[in-house]
Amino acid sequence: MQTLSKLSDECKNCPYVKDCNDKRMVACAMMEFKPNISANATAPITVQLTQPMLKKEHSITINMGEYGKIYTSLEEIAEKLKKDLYKNLYCSFNR
Repeated sequence: MQTLSKLSDECKNCPYVKDCNDKRMVACAMMEFKPNISANATAPITVQLTQPMLKKEHSITINMGEYGKIYTSLEEIAEKLKKDLYKNLYCSFNR
């Protein structure tokens, strides 16, 4: 909810109205504005577009000879190691 206000009549009639830093405002009305629907609708779309620019990726190609190549990144390997570590650290608590 937002309010609409105006300069008080007392301040309007004052000769120092332009120089004064202690102006008094009077509330005129209270209005409820509808939220901007288009801004809320586009936010999830635009966030996904900026994520690839923010994410640094160091790609790695592992040559497996006759078995082919494996394409991965340092981030994927680090994430897998982290998940495996936490899984093994906390496995005794799950029993």
